[in-house]
Amino acid sequence: MTMAELIIFCIICVFIITAIFFAWYYYQQARNRERMALIEKGEKLEDIYIAQKRNKFEFVFPWLKLGIITLIMSIGFLVIGFVFDKENHDSEVLLGFIITFILGLFLSISMLVTHFIGKKEKQEDG
Repeated sequence: MTMAELIIFCIICVFIITAIFFAWYYYQQARNRERMALIEKGEKLEDIYIAQKRNKFEFVFPWLKLGIITLIMSIGFLVIGFVFDKENHDSEVLLGFIITFILGLFLSISMLVTHFIGKKEKQEDG
């Protein structure tokens, strides 16, 4: 894998992450506009929240699933790095895969911790 291919791969990953972020951002903006429109119509904010609870409208972010997927992908990157190193004996590429593994490992650990802390806080709240 040449340096140009690695740069293109990194650019594609950045674009994917950016697209996911903007999708989330515009979703939040749409929810905010909807709430503002209801408030302008004379609805009280407390009534909106009560209606959302009554309709069971609760978005729970899947931290556990994303943490497990990130952990598996980071382990996959590590395995791919070792296979690539065995075939081509290129230690620079192996180092890149190891760095990617370490970043993915810590990211997945933080997602798993966030899931369990959020679950514990939700149980305490009732």
